[in-house]
Amino acid sequence: MKGAALLLAIVCCGAVQAADAQADYRLGLKYRNGTGVVADAVRAARLIEAAARAQVPAAMFTLSNMLAAGEGVQQDDAAARRWLEEAAALGYPAALQELALREPDPRKAELLMRQAAHALQHR
Repeated sequence: MKGAALLLAIVCCGAVQAADAQADYRLGLKYRNGTGVVADAVRAARLIEAAARAQVPAAMFTLSNMLAAGEGVQQDDAAARRWLEEAAALGYPAALQELALREPDPRKAELLMRQAAHALQHR
């Protein structure tokens, strides 16, 4: 019984952490857009980065855009690309699509677009 209780505690803790990461992302978006709060790009970036580090693909994609634009963070193209690739690796459709648009090789670009379309169909 102790093993089952420990397993349940571990699973619940993981679910709470995932929910916290999603909450960080949603709150970060509110600060980014000034929805219900005073807009604060720095606070938004911190919250969104926390969610990205917790493996929230939408947060990874958003952080990539913020890094590319220098929105709330120092502009960093290399870090922006890394977060974009991380989101794409997790099957985030917008990230796959963005990588496809940037890809100079037409065959690779087409493959990325197909992956994006597939990911959209299976959300």
